[in-house]
Amino acid sequence: MSDPDTAAGFFAQRGAAHRRRPLIFHALVVLTLAAPLPLGAYEAWAWAIGATVCGALVLGWGVSALASRTPAVIPPPFLRWSAAALTLAVLWALLQTVGFTPESWHHPLWRDTAEALDLPYRGAISLNPAAGRESVLRIASYAGVFWLAFQYGRTPGRASHVLRALAIGSACYALYGLAVVFSGAELILWFEKEFYVDEVTATFVNPNSFATYCGIGLLCATAVLRRRFDRGAPKMPDVRQRLYFLIVEFLPANALFLAAWLVLATALLLSLSRGGVAAAALGLLAFLWIVPARRNVRLRTRALRSIGLVLAGAVLLLLIGQGLERRLWETGPDWAKRSQIYSQTVQAIEDEPLLGTGLGTFAPVYRSYRTHGIRRGVRMAHNDYLELALELGIPAAVLFVASIAALALGCARGAFARRRGGVFPAAGAAVCTLVGAHALVDFSLQIPAVAVTFALILGVAVAQAAPPRKGRRNTQSPVRQRTARSRARARDRQ
Repeated sequence: MSDPDTAAGFFAQRGAAHRRRPLIFHALVVLTLAAPLPLGAYEAWAWAIGATVCGALVLGWGVSALASRTPAVIPPPFLRWSAAALTLAVLWALLQTVGFTPESWHHPLWRDTAEALDLPYRGAISLNPAAGRESVLRIASYAGVFWLAFQYGRTPGRASHVLRALAIGSACYALYGLAVVFSGAELILWFEKEFYVDEVTATFVNPNSFATYCGIGLLCATAVLRRRFDRGAPKMPDVRQRLYFLIVEFLPANALFLAAWLVLATALLLSLSRGGVAAAALGLLAFLWIVPARRNVRLRTRALRSIGLVLAGAVLLLLIGQGLERRLWETGPDWAKRSQIYSQTVQAIEDEPLLGTGLGTFAPVYRSYRTHGIRRGVRMAHNDYLELALELGIPAAVLFVASIAALALGCARGAFARRRGGVFPAAGAAVCTLVGAHALVDFSLQIPAVAVTFALILGVAVAQAAPPRKGRRNTQSPVRQRTARSRARARDRQ
């Protein structure tokens, strides 16, 4: 085994770690990191390229698995239930786009259009079958990212690599967004900003979507720092020893991730997204409550840590969040319009509660329910749950949401059960808390860059939440067992 203290040994270990991470895994991480660059991959050409690359990676993994070079990881029971629920919801979304369903199921506008234009009747449940098929393709690409992350994220070293890469990558986007705002450039890449000039949006058009992405990166940076602290601190029962370790060893060794954390927190506050900041705070609180619980930390200690987080957030808000503080006092008019959109969406759901109107059809359906007090061109309900219920119907929407909720609960349970590596599933549960809370007031998960990043983290978290594989009894000698354990710890540190 090479000596890591020498230059040759260090590069030998890094080369071995690189070889242990297959090309498909590296390509998956690069694809996720590149997704926010083309305006959050919201345009059709951007997400189509991403979906094509994802399909190629899944095909490559399948070929490798068939050749027995990459043995497939068996999904845990909660993942099977989640996959079954998602499959049923997606199959229903596809059924909405075909024309051989009973005519009584079809949207009435198909009949009205055929009669008005004197054309042969051709209808479907979906008001826009092409948009439905496009939405299904997006969901399939996100599921492909999740599956690859689950297969390759079983190794703690790869899971740690994903968290580190996303923490640094999202911090780079946040730093770019801060530089644009403070320089007064009013640009997104080389495009001139038309809206949200004073908000930090980085390469995203909407600050709320960027806030969700930034919050995910903040949780990744928090998980990295927590894991590194836990690796050195548990052996020090004395508070003074822990404080010495924190100041003398931990802070200098992790200056990069601490800087990334501060950059992400600053950009999140300066995005002026009220929902994004609140959702990120909920995610951080969930992470702090889940991680210590697996070591039987007292409730009082967890409550004090949560209070400390709230106080730290209040200090940051006072220092750099004056714009956000002003927006908090201006929620009245904005909430009045949002509540009207919600009530009108509920009316549309009541008209098609079971069958839905088809994925991707909110905008054309909402036009029939919009009142004069709401501006034209509303394309999102600003509530993903209501939008899903309208488009898929209530039963299929419940299945879709339940598929993600099952993964979040599985991650939380895995964080409680695992003795080592509990940070990874805790991060997955916290990210689910963040995106689930923000989906109540916005549509960030409909932005491909956010959805792909969420799928990558969730796949790794589920892989780490799964119970350890039970194999044959270890018959190696004690010396070889100690050597194998030391090598495993060295791989985890990569």
